Amino acid sequence: MTARWAAFAAAAAACLALYWPGLVTWFSMDDFAWLGLRLSIFNGHDFFSALFSPKAQGTVRPISERLYFLGLEWLFGLDPLPFRIVAFSTQILNLWLLIRLAERVTGSVAAGFAAALLWLANSALGQAMSWSSAYNQLLWPAFMLGGLHCRWTYLESGERRALLREWLLFVLGFGVLELQVVYPMLAGALTVLYRKERWRSVIPMFVAAAVYAAMNRGMAKPQANPMYLLHWDASIFQTFAHYVHMSMGVWRPGGEAAVEPWQNWLQLAAAIPAAAALALGLWKRDRWVLFGIAWFVAALLPVLPLRDHVSDYYLTVPVAGLALAIGAVAARNPLLAALPAAMYLASSGYAARIVVNYNSDRAEGGRILVEGVKQASARNPGKIILLTAVGSDLYWTVMNDEVFRLIPGIEVYLAPGAEDNIQKNPELGDPARHVLAAPVALATLKQDRAVVYSAAGPKLLNVTAIWKEMAVRRWETALAPVVDVAQPLLAAQIGAGWHTIEGTFRWSTGSAKVRLGGKPGAREIHVSAFRPIDGDHRANVELELWVKGRRIGAWPATRGESLKISAAVPTDLDVSVPLEVEVRVNPPLIEFGAGGRELGLVFGTIGLR
Repeated sequence: MTARWAAFAAAAAACLALYWPGLVTWFSMDDFAWLGLRLSIFNGHDFFSALFSPKAQGTVRPISERLYFLGLEWLFGLDPLPFRIVAFSTQILNLWLLIRLAERVTGSVAAGFAAALLWLANSALGQAMSWSSAYNQLLWPAFMLGGLHCRWTYLESGERRALLREWLLFVLGFGVLELQVVYPMLAGALTVLYRKERWRSVIPMFVAAAVYAAMNRGMAKPQANPMYLLHWDASIFQTFAHYVHMSMGVWRPGGEAAVEPWQNWLQLAAAIPAAAALALGLWKRDRWVLFGIAWFVAALLPVLPLRDHVSDYYLTVPVAGLALAIGAVAARNPLLAALPAAMYLASSGYAARIVVNYNSDRAEGGRILVEGVKQASARNPGKIILLTAVGSDLYWTVMNDEVFRLIPGIEVYLAPGAEDNIQKNPELGDPARHVLAAPVALATLKQDRAVVYSAAGPKLLNVTAIWKEMAVRRWETALAPVVDVAQPLLAAQIGAGWHTIEGTFRWSTGSAKVRLGGKPGAREIHVSAFRPIDGDHRANVELELWVKGRRIGAWPATRGESLKISAAVPTDLDVSVPLEVEVRVNPPLIEFGAGGRELGLVFGTIGLR
């Protein structure tokens, strides 16, 4: 027992030593979307929907994402430390479960300790150890390892209560990550390798996993992002080969991360004896080596069809299987394994630290921006904050996911033209949606209702005076090419056919017009609209788009549907001069109740892009 606890303490210390910057890393990217989840909750129905409604790619992860962010944000607000403490505590629990499982099955504490170190050092863990949105990759193995402990208790003693505990962890694991469907493969591998006469106990789990997989695929919407398209062809084998290569912890597809020459040499020097050890274990039919390889393959299977989204993020859990297999061989041959293990720990551990430092530095830039905006707002109470000189990395790390909606009383936009300096990523969003239209920006500056800050330096700099002078010269008579119909300061561009503004949206009648400023080079009109679930039960209405009296397209609008429309502007129309755009809804809706208004749809923005 002393050896067991010593091994665990050493593994936990290694985790903290290697990944400690991740313990103090601020939020970034998807974190802000999850932190804002509470803003959509007003009653019990909203809470249920927030927990269980499918999100990106049809995922439903109420435990590892919804409750994790909702609970900690409710208790601690925008303080990242509690999130990081929970993440680190979960990984330290994983180390204990891993060490103990290896000890229980192989009888060797050293095998578990070696596996823990090898898993920790793999650079695939860098993302999960420094990004709160990747917490699911740390919580999932806790449920898997806990289930395998229950499985081993059942295999050793035949205790039926152990099976019940395993089923509880198995079912709850679906609330952590949909990849839990592979757990029956791990339970089956452990059973067949060590107590094959009890193989029937795994069959119901395979049935449950198949039912869940079918339900999950049914909830997933068709993918617009090509990265997440599934490719069921021979490319699966090439993808698997990429992941095998990446599992050594240094290489990246496409060269996203710089690799030092000495890392390549150490990687190669460590990979050869590791591959030899696995081959020897397979040759001798070493059951624990076979189980570790089964873990690696099974945990990778669901992501192999993602040919265009090869990521070390997906290796976080699979490499634990290789660590188990190689760790057992290394523990039996410590003298032979010492040098290649040291080489691997040096090369891959170094790469892991680079990943953590990168995430930490990038998130720190976001923290500085957000804190700077809060200070600017305190100095200029009630004023709109316009940001200029926002770089691509800063925008996509912080602003794209609406961080400022989490801070009451602050209204923040990009200054007109700031979006031109931001690299375009259509699959992630459009920076233009955060830009305050030039006529509105100019009007608010003239009325002393806005200030402009530059994010070019290490801290925000007030450039209102300079920017206002430039804005007057450029936009004194300009019209906005993108119109938010619920923006009062754009009232001059709103034509006939609109009802009054209601909060952040505006109803049209059956026909409504807006005037857009010219935008040279633009060839599409984008329209965002929504048809609420209202009292008018007609299955479909049709949204038509007209430009300068010409119909350029029509789209069906079903009840409860959000529409994001992109329509090509006829090539013979001059988009450098103002355009009149009309939206028509056929047939118009009638507001529920006596004397109801004629309604079209609820609109957000209409503009040239």
